[in-house]
Amino acid sequence: MRARLLPVVLLVVALAVGLVGCGGGAPEEEPARTPVVEPPVIAEEGVLRVGVDMAYPPFAGTANGAKVGIDVDVAAAVAERLGLHLELVDVKPADMTAALDSGEIDIMLGAVPITDAVLANVTTAGSYIVDGPAFFAASSDDTSASVVATVTPEQIPGMRVGAQASSAAFWELEGEYGEGFVQSFDTLKDAIAALDAGEIDVVAGDAVVGAYIARDHPGVGFAGQFGDAQPLGISVRKDAVELEAAVRTALDGMAADGVLETIRRKWLGDVPALTVSVDGATS
Repeated sequence: MRARLLPVVLLVVALAVGLVGCGGGAPEEEPARTPVVEPPVIAEEGVLRVGVDMAYPPFAGTANGAKVGIDVDVAAAVAERLGLHLELVDVKPADMTAALDSGEIDIMLGAVPITDAVLANVTTAGSYIVDGPAFFAASSDDTSASVVATVTPEQIPGMRVGAQASSAAFWELEGEYGEGFVQSFDTLKDAIAALDAGEIDVVAGDAVVGAYIARDHPGVGFAGQFGDAQPLGISVRKDAVELEAAVRTALDGMAADGVLETIRRKWLGDVPALTVSVDGATS
């Protein structure tokens, strides 16, 4: 799924900023960072090389020549907490293991579910956001809202439903309600545009990507989680025990300080965090 990135400024979390004295003058220089990890734990001294998929907004993309997105903001915050300068490397999830093993990157984001990381024989150092399928619908009172009245699975049989062709949501609905039940679109963006135009009643698709696209359609909003959600994690090389521990500590601190929630809301607005199913329960 591809979508237009809004021109936004990168989130800067807890970075040291020079202060101007009472009498004016130039800002003070930023204090030197003290690295938490050094080579051979990372490939280059003072630098954290982070793999992201630069063609997958809102996780990562470009706007006005700048690299922006959820993964970019999270990577910047992790690098700052590790006392390192950030270097972003464009890596597709399919190439993650090779890039980590070769030392091309130190860690990988790239919107990779933790389950996929395990199958790829890499280690997850923690989760930074939860993603999964969701419903999107038009506001009943024509007001602009990022969240609208919840659509339940029981309502679906009587609705005109759209989804991106061959997406997980598309196949799940087709399997549940029969072939031809879902109106397919080339992209999730096209499906949401059709929803906004009143051509369909509800769209099923990726929650994070859909919520981001819906920001360009003020009458469309998140209408509830649809199916299981998965935590997306930061991956490290399988034997990178020290780096895993350092990144996990950074992520735990970012969660406790509200940094991860701030980043999520920056890109998704008031859309609630999805719940992850654990043995039939949610967490």
